Amino acid sequence: MKSWLCRKRLEHHAKKQGVNLQLHGVVDMPSLSFDLYQGGSWQMAQGSHMGKDAVIMLGQQANFSMGKQSLVGRRLLLKMVESEQGSSIQLGENCRLEDDIKLIAFGKGNIDIGDNCFIGWGSMIAAHKHISIGEGTAIAEYVSIRDHNHVSNHTKAVHLSGMDIKPVHIGKHVWIGAKVTIIAGVSIGDNAVIGANAVVTKDVPAGAKVAGVPARPIG
Repeated sequence: MKSWLCRKRLEHHAKKQGVNLQLHGVVDMPSLSFDLYQGGSWQMAQGSHMGKDAVIMLGQQANFSMGKQSLVGRRLLLKMVESEQGSSIQLGENCRLEDDIKLIAFGKGNIDIGDNCFIGWGSMIAAHKHISIGEGTAIAEYVSIRDHNHVSNHTKAVHLSGMDIKPVHIGKHVWIGAKVTIIAGVSIGDNAVIGANAVVTKDVPAGAKVAGVPARPIG
C-alpha cells in the first residue's frame, strides 16, 4: 500500500474511533495493521519513520509517541493491552529500531526510551509497570527486557498465576550485547557493559562490565 493511502486510512479510522492522532511531517508510513480504541493517543514527530508491515495495537487511554528523526524497521509489534488505566510507550529523538522488535505495555505499564538509542533485531521489551532506557544506550539483537515474572502457586496454570512486578532502569550510554536477558527489578548504571548471552539478575553499577549466567563482574 502506498504510504499516502495508508496514512489516509489511518487518519480516517483514528477520527472515527476518537483517537488523538498527530502525524507531523512523517517521512514515510508504508503498509501497517492497526487496532485503535477510543481515548488512545498516537504521535509521530517531524521526520519519524515507521517501517513496513508494522502491527500497532493501541488500547483505551494508551499513548504512543516517537520523537524527531526516529526510525523503526520492518514488522514492529507495538502492543498496549488492558490499557484502560493508561499505558504508554515513548521513543525519544534520533532513535534507531531494527526489524522484528516487540514493545508491549500492559495495564499501567510504561516504556520510556531516551534519545539516540539503538535496539537490534528481534528484541523484546515488555512492561507491566515501568522500564526506562537512558539516552545513548545501544541494545544488540534478540535482547529480552521484562519487569515481571510469573509466580506459580501450584493450583493454577502458570500463565494464569499472579505476577511479581518490579521496575527496570537502564542508564545512559549502556552497551547491552546480543541475546542478553534482563529480569524484573534490575537497575543498570550509566556506561555499563553487559556481555552477550548474559542473564542479569542483580543491579549493575555505573561503568561496570558483567557477563555470564548469572551475570558477574569481569575484567
